[in-house]
Amino acid sequence: MFSPSPKTTLFPRIPYRLIAPVLLILALVVSVILLFSLEREKLLLQDFVEGKRIPMELFPDLWQHQSDLIIMTILVFLVSAIGIASVITFLHYDSTRRTLEEVKGLARNILKSIPTGVLTLNRAGVITAVNPMAEAVLKRSGEELLAHSYESIFSEGDTIRGTLDKALHSHEYLSQKDVPYRPHDGILHTIRIGTAELTEDDGQSAGVILQAQDVTAWLDLERRVLVSEKLAAIHTLAAGVAHELRNPLSAMDLNLHLLDDALKEQGGLSREATHYLHVVNTECRRLSSVLDNFMKFAKLTVMGIHEVDVGKVIAHIVALMQFDARARKIQLENRGGGGLPPTFGDETQISQALMNIVVNAFQAMPNGGRCSIIARVRTHTDVSWVEVAVSDTGVGIKKDDLSHLFEPFHSTKVGGTGLGLAIAYRIMQDHGGTIHVASIPGSGTTVVMQFPVKPHPDSCIGKWS
Repeated sequence: MFSPSPKTTLFPRIPYRLIAPVLLILALVVSVILLFSLEREKLLLQDFVEGKRIPMELFPDLWQHQSDLIIMTILVFLVSAIGIASVITFLHYDSTRRTLEEVKGLARNILKSIPTGVLTLNRAGVITAVNPMAEAVLKRSGEELLAHSYESIFSEGDTIRGTLDKALHSHEYLSQKDVPYRPHDGILHTIRIGTAELTEDDGQSAGVILQAQDVTAWLDLERRVLVSEKLAAIHTLAAGVAHELRNPLSAMDLNLHLLDDALKEQGGLSREATHYLHVVNTECRRLSSVLDNFMKFAKLTVMGIHEVDVGKVIAHIVALMQFDARARKIQLENRGGGGLPPTFGDETQISQALMNIVVNAFQAMPNGGRCSIIARVRTHTDVSWVEVAVSDTGVGIKKDDLSHLFEPFHSTKVGGTGLGLAIAYRIMQDHGGTIHVASIPGSGTTVVMQFPVKPHPDSCIGKWS
């Protein structure tokens, strides 16, 4: 099963070293019996001398003695043969048992060491084996899975159950497929599953093997790497383009003001001319604002690293945005807990990232609503994070737009620049943190930002960002 089968020989595994001493002992016993027999015959004949006749009554005794000797020799050989056969059988049994235990132990160790969840089912759909990784992926213990039907484990309509139905009943096997899975903890995971036929030694089907792997973190990392690659390509181009646009834009703005002053000195402007100049000035200012954000996103900056009290930053932003919130009929709530540990980074950039998130939340609620900021401490694998969640009750974001939110110039708002979340994403990367967005169209959006309590080893803190 796990190694090539040895070639079969005519006398497999015969313990010759053990048999040789037994045969020597047997020969010694037979020799002793023969000597005893000869000595007995000698005793019977010692009273007779040469020339005397041997009584006929003596021959039956001699013949009986020879018969007893033959029977005794045969019995000795039979007992020896049975003993040798028993020893060989026992040795073969013991060797087979030890080999079987080694194979079973190897199979268990392989199953435990595989970094993929493995589940086996017999033809009746009963789970017969499960490894620790499968327990971790499915968030169920081995006691809950073993000896139970898969139909009692996976509910009706579950993607895994549908896949197992096809494998068991229709022999339709799956190579790889990413499916959503929501265990008892209520958190939605993405797991990659595959099925294969489980066969017996004769090649007949014995059931199904299910492979499962939690790829939620992998897909999130893959998405972040793709976004990072796009940002890295844009950073190089952005600085040059923004610099080249800045100079002609400044010249246009200056000359528009000079033109306005010159035309006013010549007797004023008509209503249409005044409107045109106002539109041009407004668009120039808007373009200048876009370039400012673009430069913030693209240019190299050195962060001033020190301890940052995220709770105070949130309180400052809430106080700053209260007037705008009341004007928009938005209830702005600061529900952050006290006693947050300090994080390390640039307070100005952290404030900018939070401000961009709050502004986006306000813009998503044109008819008013509620914006809540919740700060708390999270600990995972001995690493502590300060988590800030900004939730709104706005229009939400479509599912197709969620994967593009952090891309520059991608905006879901009319007239938006698409740089607010891109800048926030870059700031979080520079601080070794993470940012995630969850949204339901029509029910609001939640943006979760996580700052490490200590500087992350892969962060850009203390470097050029």
